[in-house]
Amino acid sequence: MRKSAIPAILALLIFACGSDKPTDNNQGITITVEPVRALVDLGTTVHFYCTIAGTDNHSVTWSIDGGVANGTIDSTGSYTAPSDLPANIDSVMITVSARADLAKYATAWAILIDPDKIHVQITGSDTTGLGTRWHPYRTITKALSRAHSGQFVLVGSGEYNEATGEHFPLQVPAGVTVQGSNRDSTFVIGPGGMNPTLDAIFEINGDAITLTSLCISSSNSMGVGIWLRPGFFTTLTGNQITENYIGIYVSGGPNPRPVVSNNRIIGDSIGIVTADSCAPILRNNYIYNCPKYGLEIRNLSRPDLGTNNTNSAGNDTIRNCGDASYHYLVFNGSPNTIWAIGNSWQDQSNVENNDQYIYDDEESSDASGDVILSQQ
Repeated sequence: MRKSAIPAILALLIFACGSDKPTDNNQGITITVEPVRALVDLGTTVHFYCTIAGTDNHSVTWSIDGGVANGTIDSTGSYTAPSDLPANIDSVMITVSARADLAKYATAWAILIDPDKIHVQITGSDTTGLGTRWHPYRTITKALSRAHSGQFVLVGSGEYNEATGEHFPLQVPAGVTVQGSNRDSTFVIGPGGMNPTLDAIFEINGDAITLTSLCISSSNSMGVGIWLRPGFFTTLTGNQITENYIGIYVSGGPNPRPVVSNNRIIGDSIGIVTADSCAPILRNNYIYNCPKYGLEIRNLSRPDLGTNNTNSAGNDTIRNCGDASYHYLVFNGSPNTIWAIGNSWQDQSNVENNDQYIYDDEESSDASGDVILSQQ
């Protein structure tokens, strides 16, 4: 009896097929990471989570693009941002790879946030921007809506107005510093149709606010450049305020005393107005070409233009202010005596006979106080 050879042949074929084709257990690996994007304050830590499927080997490797200069990440996915912002980036790519097959990986982004700074650039976006150096907001309005005490709003060069998305008045929160790139290149321009004495481009009404390195003007020479309702430790310094009806309007009580220093106030109808019973400290300001008054002192206000203490000179320059109708550098409409020591005003060769430049008790039949220019 002859035995069939078919089973032996089939067995040989099955063995051959199985031995010639290698098994790829990693072919179906998938890996994902969450969150895909995380906002991370400098020096703080956030955790990324990965999910791996298609393999029994769930081991992964975490890495950071750019190395330790851009932060660190441990084996569990905990990422710690650097303490200082890297020179040219504010977004760090994080990669997680499957050890079973390093060709299988997923990426996420850590967006580095400087908790002390909000950036604004005319080329930025209020929609997709993050307020970071490389992803700035477009408007000061947006930045101020996000700002809180202790932060700097850093405004880049350019012209910021209604057409670029600003909403006036710009109200600065307490404790916030608004700093332009330079007062000759960062322009904040108020809208047309402003009320000359009621509408302001900036409103300052809180403690520890600083406004610096900006050029502030209105589009039709109306309105108030900065309306300052004093808070404690409030400072206006290093700005140019030009072509408004009133450059700086200071109101409120005698305390606290804001500092207005090192500003150029040029071409406003009135350079500075002090009102109510406020007592601002004016130092090193340059007030020029204001056709009505360089400084108008209203109500019971008492600005400090340099006291009779020789260590506290005003160093304010007021020139070419006034016209045929209003020809006074300083108009003192208050009943207070105002000391004004150590300033540079037009022709003070005879400081006792200041009729041509100062409106005070010598010109007034009402209760105007004196303006004292000398130490005696």
